[in-house]
Amino acid sequence: MADQFDVVIVGARCAGAALGTLLAGQGVKVAVIEQATFPRDTLSSHVFEADAVAFLDRLGLTGRLRASGAPVVNRADIRVEDCRFSIPWPQAPGDVGGMMSVRRHVLDPILAGAAADAGAEVRMGTRVVQVREDGGRVAGVRVRSAGREHELRARLVVGADGRNSTIATLCRARKYHVVASQRALYWSYFEHADTGSEPTFLTHRWADRFVLAIPADAGLYQVLAWPEISALERSGRQAAYHEQIRSCELLTDTLVGARQVGRLYGASRWQGFFREASGPGWVLLGDAGHFKDPAPGRGIADAFMQAVALAAAITAGLGRPDTHLDRAMAQWGRWRDREFCAHYWLANDLGRSGPVPAVLTEIVRRLDEQGQAGTFLELLNHRAKPSQVLTASRLMAATGRLMARRGGQRRAVLHETAGLVASDARRRWRSRRPRYVPDWADAAPRARKPGAHPVRNRHQAPAGLR
Repeated sequence: MADQFDVVIVGARCAGAALGTLLAGQGVKVAVIEQATFPRDTLSSHVFEADAVAFLDRLGLTGRLRASGAPVVNRADIRVEDCRFSIPWPQAPGDVGGMMSVRRHVLDPILAGAAADAGAEVRMGTRVVQVREDGGRVAGVRVRSAGREHELRARLVVGADGRNSTIATLCRARKYHVVASQRALYWSYFEHADTGSEPTFLTHRWADRFVLAIPADAGLYQVLAWPEISALERSGRQAAYHEQIRSCELLTDTLVGARQVGRLYGASRWQGFFREASGPGWVLLGDAGHFKDPAPGRGIADAFMQAVALAAAITAGLGRPDTHLDRAMAQWGRWRDREFCAHYWLANDLGRSGPVPAVLTEIVRRLDEQGQAGTFLELLNHRAKPSQVLTASRLMAATGRLMARRGGQRRAVLHETAGLVASDARRRWRSRRPRYVPDWADAAPRARKPGAHPVRNRHQAPAGLR
């Protein structure tokens, strides 16, 4: 006999555990299933900003996070080409800190424990093998645990199982706005780093260099580097990573006497994308439905932000017929795209190869001169939209200042500005007319009567934009 729930959430990490906690706290009968057993690491840069710190505080988890040894970081040292400044991290009323970095084998068990404490049924070591359907609508999942299979029935199945989502594959969710990375990302940890008297988040982006650093849990200092793909091809990942670090004077001073511990983590290539957010009886959350370039470090915080909105939509929809619940999920999906699309393209720009466009550097410089540099960092808090910071008036003013200073390069300045405006226009057009990419081509046919279709053995790479 199948176990019956209101909602089954597949994935018990940041997105799934957060949603499970919120739903269970509202009295929803929810199961959260996770194929891994915790503690277990996952590939993640695990930096999160003020809005995420505040969310975790509302869940009552601040004490557990501090017990990990991770400090709350309230200052940022910023470099954008030749513009550099150090400022307090912007915070809103009710915030408890600016940023934190907690490794996932520490953070994820805390989140899953919170879901269980709230009343969710958390099942670890449980893998989805089929999606069950009833009348063309997803009605649950078949799972394998400890060598045995059983069913979990629910009015709604939530795929919170990461960018290689099994639920997305089985429900045939198409990708769109697909872009390829132009840099790699690698990070490692150092002990005995001289981080000074005030924990500080460092982010320096200049020429072909891009480095970040932040104190993490257990007294470790996390150092991240984004080498360009060409640098990897020339010298390999270890050499490219350390070359980036050595080129940052502040990092070099911080790491005098420090010792690297553990291996080098990271990835050389990935895709950013959106997926169709929902369908009859299912919805995708977090990286399963939307994965952006990690340059702004928004993966964890955005997962929490989505979970808050989705929890409200689910609790409102569960009290009505299935058709209303499905419409509520579709409406949430439209909100997701509106809320995150501009930030998605911003992340893509931050992770691009080459130097930062001069006109954008000039905008940041003027914000700093006017004492408004925190406005730029609010983009990373997701409390300001790119259109609110990188406004047309600021763009035109920055272009004028550059042309006045670079008399012999006026044509180049105008060409760069025109390119930025054209790129923004193309993206706005593309947002209204997404190009879909099926990444489930080798999945079994979708059942139209009570039954199931199996999980693919492997994920087939999409052939490209069509």
